Amino acid sequence: MRRLGLRFFWDGINEQEVAAHDIDKATAEAVFLADDLAVIKEDFRTNRFTAEGTVDGKFYRVPFSNVFPEGIRITTAFRVSRKRRRT
Repeated sequence: MRRLGLRFFWDGINEQEVAAHDIDKATAEAVFLADDLAVIKEDFRTNRFTAEGTVDGKFYRVPFSNVFPEGIRITTAFRVSRKRRRT
């Protein structure tokens, strides 16, 4: 799926990881369109980032990596309480 020039790469592994947290692919992708989107670079891993944002009143954390300059691979996604928010 393309959004804002990004291409999301899905395979069986990341689809299962996202589904294991009762989140669908569309919701995980929607985090990247959130008004309060924040992207955090993970210091301990190369090419690893975390997107945080609110979709439909729920706050999500979505770890991802760059696949190509225009694409990302979402690793997993999960809901986070406002208290545990990093941004």
